[in-house]
Amino acid sequence: MSEQTKAALDAAIAARIADECDEPTIVTGYVLHAAHLSTENIDRGSTGYFAEYADQQPFHVCVGLAHQLTQKLALDYEDDDD
Repeated sequence: MSEQTKAALDAAIAARIADECDEPTIVTGYVLHAAHLSTENIDRGSTGYFAEYADQQPFHVCVGLAHQLTQKLALDYEDDDD
């Protein structure tokens, strides 16, 4: 990823969090995980995955954020079943 794109991603994440918070915040870490399909291989349905995380973020922080997201998703989908 280019430095310019990484800086834009970091800024977008910080702006999104600031939109949701009532007080000033500092982003201390993030994990972005996305699925994608190649438009040239779309008929094969072969999904690829992309991951990005904050610069110099320790492994244990990535794992903790992924675990917290898994728990939130489980609760969100459980609520949707009601």
